Amino acid sequence: MNKHRIIEMIQASGNMPDIPRDFGEILKMLLKPAEYDMDLCVESFSRFPQLEANLIQVLNYSSNLNREIRTIKEAINYLGAQRARIISIAFVTRLLLPDNKGRARLFNNKTYWKHNLGTSIAAYIIAEKTNYSDKDKILTYGLIHDIGITALDICLPEEIDKVHELHQKGVHQIVAEKIILGGITHADIGLWICKEWGLPDEIAEVVGYHHTPSLAKKYVDDVNIMHLADSISTNYYEKLLGNHTTFIYADKIMEKYNIDKEFIDSIINKLPSEVDKLNRRFKL
Repeated sequence: MNKHRIIEMIQASGNMPDIPRDFGEILKMLLKPAEYDMDLCVESFSRFPQLEANLIQVLNYSSNLNREIRTIKEAINYLGAQRARIISIAFVTRLLLPDNKGRARLFNNKTYWKHNLGTSIAAYIIAEKTNYSDKDKILTYGLIHDIGITALDICLPEEIDKVHELHQKGVHQIVAEKIILGGITHADIGLWICKEWGLPDEIAEVVGYHHTPSLAKKYVDDVNIMHLADSISTNYYEKLLGNHTTFIYADKIMEKYNIDKEFIDSIINKLPSEVDKLNRRFKL
């Protein structure tokens, strides 16, 4: 994958945020809160001062504590590993948010961000109903699942605009990507980024295979749920674009998790208001 011309162009652009591999180690520890060593976790955070400062700042601004949190150890003890992980992923997602860094002319990155939020919300609701995945974990993975799209917007805006043009003409987005990007998709780019940053395997699997869940070898439930959530949110996104395209949901996945069309319709009805709520929270 490193040899593909698009990957080489992304690398050569110099616009991708530099995320230390320590971040991946932090997430791996926080994913297994019963096993992680607090002192080792604190040491890892200390090598990533931006994240450390962000975690403390978020906690001090958003909590009703009677005292100020001053150290990362205090923050993690107060938050717990799960919430610390959510904020950590949200922080990296913020680094990639297109609001300030997106450079495409035609592709509307803010509208696409709503698709990411919709996917997160749909995945959370599905996980809550089925109990096949941790709902808070899958919510955060939804934020980062299309990291390849954001990378294209930041690094190769002309290419993402060409993809968008084909998409608006009725070509399926994945097909348009393969045509413009020489056979790869945003999921392939996202998988490469996950490997480059040393993110946990389960995040890499969700990012890399949410459009091709049958290829996933590990964390299959997480990938399947994200695939279904992405399909639900894609229909929502198409309406935001003014398109009338409707994507068919994977019958085998719906059957496996005992999900019917009525349940999916209930998610669709919730998305506009829930996306607005989550978007407001993210901008705070």
